[in-house]
Amino acid sequence: MLILLDCRPLQYAGPGSERSRFILAAAAALARDKAVEWLYVVDHTFRPGMLDGISGDSVLVRRSLPGSFGWRWWYDRQIPRLARQYHADMVMLTGGITAKLSGIPQCLWMPERANPGENGTGRLYPAIYRARLAAALQRAAVIFCFTGRDRDWLAGYRPGVENKILVLPAAMEEDAGVKGPLADSEKEEIKMKYVRGKEYFLAELAGAGEEDVINLLKAFSLFKKRQQSNMQLLLTGEVNGSVGVIRQRLETYKYREDVHWQEDGPVAEDGRVRRAAYAALLLFDSHTLGAPLLNAWAAGVPVIAADGSLLQEIAGDAALLAGAADTASLAAQLMRIYKDENGRMDLIRRGLDRHGAYSHEGSLGILWEGIGKVFRPMN
Repeated sequence: MLILLDCRPLQYAGPGSERSRFILAAAAALARDKAVEWLYVVDHTFRPGMLDGISGDSVLVRRSLPGSFGWRWWYDRQIPRLARQYHADMVMLTGGITAKLSGIPQCLWMPERANPGENGTGRLYPAIYRARLAAALQRAAVIFCFTGRDRDWLAGYRPGVENKILVLPAAMEEDAGVKGPLADSEKEEIKMKYVRGKEYFLAELAGAGEEDVINLLKAFSLFKKRQQSNMQLLLTGEVNGSVGVIRQRLETYKYREDVHWQEDGPVAEDGRVRRAAYAALLLFDSHTLGAPLLNAWAAGVPVIAADGSLLQEIAGDAALLAGAADTASLAAQLMRIYKDENGRMDLIRRGLDRHGAYSHEGSLGILWEGIGKVFRPMN
């Protein structure tokens, strides 16, 4: 079986995209285990190493055009032409947009969030996504999304397509460095290096804006005021917005000595920092498929996740929830996880148990099932 995989949306998602890494890792696994042949289609901005796992003669580089017209031309002309030229058995589209192509079945990957009205800004949605969504859902032979909520939304958006929508939990794609809980000696080493030897909450700021960070600081203030503890707050990652504004607020912040912000550098790359945390705060990144949550669980670190996010659906009762903009709610959860050690240990146990439900084999099985709906007979 030869599948043409449209990788242009994966290029534009950036090298840090969990979704891109998952799709390409899944393709590699099917090539290895099911003898699927792949042709990876990229545009002329592609450079070696831009997407992990694709190289050599299987990569087809084709010119694209800018803007909305360029995306239309890509799906109306370029993808159909290549599918016919290389006699593909199937075309797999990764941007939630199908090609104007007949006679060859199309499998459709939705963005991290299918609903463009839900965290729908920036790199998730080319301009034609909403305009062509109904037609794409009708034309696709099988549709992969990442949450039950997206499945229900898509089925309501285009009635009659519900039987070809599969929920594929891509959250199994984890950081390779996560092996389990850290030894106590390593935890102490990390704490001495970054937070003056004290326990700390770790907040990853990818996807956060200025107001988000300010609300987080307000919640931490409420926690510190009521608990009078030595707990530290370690911030990692870049924010969306003016770094200068946040740094200015930190200069006058009452508990500034207990806040440590590392935008980049070793702390952002040191997986042990996550594994040594007292708790992880996963409140902001709308593009995640769940890898940070699974990494925390694997490390034995309890999690406070954003209420209403994809992570809530993955976590079930194995994480505490708080609204990122609700400072009182977040402060209450910080106090709960700090004061109730038995409850904290119970969260860790639940996370470790739930972690096992998100396996590489399970996700690949759903993907292979979807392909099997379209292409039969199969081994």
